[in-house]
Amino acid sequence: MTTRARPRDTGSVTAMIAILVPALLFVLALVVDGSARLRTFACADALAAEAARAANTAVDTRSPHVGIDTATAARTAADYLARAGHPGHVTITGPRAVRVTVTVTEPAPIGLLGRSVQATGTALAELGVGTRDGGLP
Repeated sequence: MTTRARPRDTGSVTAMIAILVPALLFVLALVVDGSARLRTFACADALAAEAARAANTAVDTRSPHVGIDTATAARTAADYLARAGHPGHVTITGPRAVRVTVTVTEPAPIGLLGRSVQATGTALAELGVGTRDGGLP
């Protein structure tokens, strides 16, 4: 009876797979959690910007100088954030400027970088008056 010679590299692919598969899964988890983190930051910035723009729609046209009706502007921005479901803070920084800060918390898809992702977005919207030269009365 003759016996065959066994190749010397038996099992080498298995060792490579045992090392590469966990490393690739780790990288995939980092990519998924990292992209969720970036989406949360973008969402916070967008919500803050939209709430500030909404506040700027509260223009006071009754006075000789065009400005923002501060009570209505703060209420409008707060209502926008409440409908969006995220807490925020509205500050009237001048007669034509509104600053909105919002905090967005979302659960992490995989949880490698933490159980949840929290981001704070801030936006400043200034009311511009004038169409020709951009001058503000």
